[in-house]
Amino acid sequence: MTADLRLMFGGDAMLGRHVRDVMLRDGIHAPLGAVAPLLRAADLAIVNLECALTDSALQWHGAPKAFYFRALPGAGQALFDAGVRLVSLANNHSLDYDVQGLADTLRTLDARCIAHTGAGPDLAWAQSPAVVPCGDVLVGMAAFCDHQDDFAATDDHPGIAWLDLHDEAAAVDAFACALAPLRTAGVRWPILSLHWGPNMVTAPSAHLRRLARAAIDVGWKIVYGHSAHVFHGVELYRGCPILYAAGDLVDDYAVDPELRNDHQLLFEVRLGDDALERIVLHPIFIRHGRAAPADHTQRTWIHTRMQALCRDLGTAARLDGDTLAIEPDAATAHEGFVA
Repeated sequence: MTADLRLMFGGDAMLGRHVRDVMLRDGIHAPLGAVAPLLRAADLAIVNLECALTDSALQWHGAPKAFYFRALPGAGQALFDAGVRLVSLANNHSLDYDVQGLADTLRTLDARCIAHTGAGPDLAWAQSPAVVPCGDVLVGMAAFCDHQDDFAATDDHPGIAWLDLHDEAAAVDAFACALAPLRTAGVRWPILSLHWGPNMVTAPSAHLRRLARAAIDVGWKIVYGHSAHVFHGVELYRGCPILYAAGDLVDDYAVDPELRNDHQLLFEVRLGDDALERIVLHPIFIRHGRAAPADHTQRTWIHTRMQALCRDLGTAARLDGDTLAIEPDAATAHEGFVA
C-alpha cells in the first residue's frame, strides 16, 4: 500500500537543561541524530517545541515556575537537519525566557524555514494557523494550550494561544474559528494541536475525549495531543485519527519506574487522497538526553503497552512482524462513546 502523504508526529521536544548540555558537549545533532532518518523519511515531521530557543537569561516575569527550559539557538538548525518542518508553540514553556525568549524562538524558526503556530507577538498571530505545502497537497495546523494562562497572548501582548477547555462550548467554537482560514486556503489535511491535560497520566479523560470528537465533528481531520509526557492510545473517530498524547520526542526527565516515560513513540500517519490509510507506530527510547530507535526489549514493552491502551479506546493496533500498525478498516472505534 502506497500512501500519498506521510506525516510523522513526535511529542514534546525539550531541548533545554541537560539536553542543552549534550548539544554543547557532543554537538547540536546529538539528541536527535539517531531518530533523524525516521523524521526525514516523512513528507512532514511535526513536534511540540517545549522550550525557548534563546541566549537570553531573563526568565518569565510572572509567577515563579518549577522548571524553565532554554535551548541553544543552534537547536533550530538541529531540528531542521533532523527533518522537523512544523512545530507547535502553544505550550507552557514557550515563554519561559519571557517575551524576548519567544521573539528569539520565532526568529530562529523563521530563519530555518520551520513553520510554527500557537504563539506570537499578539493574539492574532498566536491563533493564526500554519500552512505547509507537501507537494501539491496543503497541510495546515492550529494550536492551543489549556494551561499556563498567564502566558496567554492578548491583542497587544505576546504569548500563546491559551484556551479554557473547561468551557466546552466556547472551546469548540474556537476550534471551528481556527479551522475557517485553513478551509479558505484549500488545506486538505487540517491538524488541531492541543497541549492539554495533566502530566504523567495513562489515558485521556472523558472530557478530553468529548472535545477531541467535537473537533472532528466541526471538520478537523487529525487531532494531535501532547503534554502527558507518556503516549496514550489512538482513537479513530469518523475515520479520523485522534492522538490523545504523543508523549515526548526527547527530554531529560526523571523516569517513572511504572510509567517508564523513557519508552516513547513516533506516530507515522499515512494518508490517501481523502482518507487515512494506516498509522505506523515507531518505538523510540530516550536515554541521557538522546532519542534513538528502541531495541528489541524496549520495543516489546512499548508494543504491548500501546496495544492495551488502544484497545481501551476501541482501536485495534496489530503487529505485522516487527511493525505495530493501525488499519482503519480493522480498527473497532466505538462511535457511540458517551461520557
